[in-house]
Amino acid sequence: MPWEKVNIEQWAEELGVNINELRQKEQLIKKIVRSRKRFGLTQGQLAEMVGVSQPRIAQIENRTKIGKISFDVLFNILGVLGHDFKITTRKVRDLENVNA
Repeated sequence: MPWEKVNIEQWAEELGVNINELRQKEQLIKKIVRSRKRFGLTQGQLAEMVGVSQPRIAQIENRTKIGKISFDVLFNILGVLGHDFKITTRKVRDLENVNA
């Protein structure tokens, strides 16, 4: 029996996962990996700098249980790698009928 095409947004909603949050985390993890490699650091060296274990860095880079990786952890790692942050907000949809 062939696999059906999966609507990832619907699948995420059914699992109670915020797809936008996962996408944001994915982008931050990509920055972590690129920065670590650009500086010529091993996962072990980065782990020591951050104060976590090498297996934890590997889990983050491999997106293992990405939903359970906090933004705080990702921001901390990026900060150690020399990144700074600017948080902005933007309206993506009208919420007139939220309580309807």
